[in-house]
Amino acid sequence: MSFLRPLALACAALAAAPLPAAAQRAGAIELGAFGRYNLYADTLQLQPAFGGGGRMGYFFRRNWAVEGEVAWAEPSVRGAAPGDSLGHVAHPLFSYRVTYNRPIDNRASLMVGAGYAYDSYQRLRTVAPRGGGPTALLGVRFRITDYVAARFEGTGTYVVASDRSTGLAPVPRHFNVGAHAGISVMAFARAPKPVVRTEIVKEIQRDTIYITRIDTVVIKAPAGRPVVVGAVNFGFNGKALSLEAKRILDLIAESLLDATNLTRTVAVTGSTDAVGSERYNLTLGQVRADQVKAYLVSKGVATERIQARTQGERDPVAPNASADGRATNRRVLIILTN
Repeated sequence: MSFLRPLALACAALAAAPLPAAAQRAGAIELGAFGRYNLYADTLQLQPAFGGGGRMGYFFRRNWAVEGEVAWAEPSVRGAAPGDSLGHVAHPLFSYRVTYNRPIDNRASLMVGAGYAYDSYQRLRTVAPRGGGPTALLGVRFRITDYVAARFEGTGTYVVASDRSTGLAPVPRHFNVGAHAGISVMAFARAPKPVVRTEIVKEIQRDTIYITRIDTVVIKAPAGRPVVVGAVNFGFNGKALSLEAKRILDLIAESLLDATNLTRTVAVTGSTDAVGSERYNLTLGQVRADQVKAYLVSKGVATERIQARTQGERDPVAPNASADGRATNRRVLIILTN
C-alpha cells in the first residue's frame, strides 16, 4: 500500500491549485482500457498480481461522471507448489462509481471517486470468498488531445464477504488496494461550434449607428439555451459602468450561468474614440475591458471564462469625425469564443 502514499500527497497538492478554464463537458462519453496491479489483504493468502480491464463512463454534469469498470487478474496462492492446478485464483472485479474531475490546468485533472465494487472470484473460493463493498478512487487524468486522455489512479475496496460456502475459516471482511494506468477515448468531449444568428433585442440608434445593443447567439443542437452577448458604451474618457451597461451585463451573466452554457467562454474587448494618444487609448480600452470582466465575475461568472483585452482606438466601428460616431466607438464588445 506504500505506493498509494506518494500518489495521495501529489493529488492533495494539486487540489490546492486554482481552478482553470479547461473542464470536461456534460454529455461526454468515455471508453478506456487499463493495466492494474492488485495488492490483496493478508487474510486472503494471495500474492500481488498484475491484470487489466476496461471501463465506460458518462459525464452527466460538467466534470461529474458515472462509470463502470471490470478488471481481471489471476493471483497465485501463497505457499502453493509449482505446477499446482489449484495454485491460482481467477479474480474478476466489478466496480461502479461516481467520479469528480477537478481541473488542475489545461492538461490535467484530479480525480476523486466513490462507489461500490464486487469481488467475483471464479475458483478456489475457500481462499477468496466472493463479496462486495464500498470502493474509492484517487488519481490524475492527463489530456493528450481533446479525445484521448491518460489516467493514473489508486483504488481501495472494503469487501464484506457474501459467499459463506467455504471449506476454510470464513473471511468476513477485508481491504484490497490496487493501481491503474490506462488510456481513455472520449466522445462528445468538445462543445459543438456555435452557429451564430444575431437577433437584436434592443437598440438605440443615432445617425444609423447602434450605440447600445444586446444580441443572442443561438447554439446549434444538441447544446442548450441561447447565449446572450452584446456591447456596452462609456462616456468620454469614462471608465465607470452606467446603469444601462450594468443591466445589459446582468443579462449576459445570467445567460452564461445557465446550466447548459457553463462551458462557454467570452472575450471582452475594450475600445475608445480617437481623442488622445494611441498609447493612452490602449490603456483606457484595457481598463474598460477589465471593468466589464470584474462586473461579470461579481455576478458569478468564473474569471477563467472571460478574456479581457484592448484594441484602443484601432478598428473603429463608426467615424470619429462626429460626436455620435465617437460615442459609438467608446465601448466594450462581449463576444462568444466557444
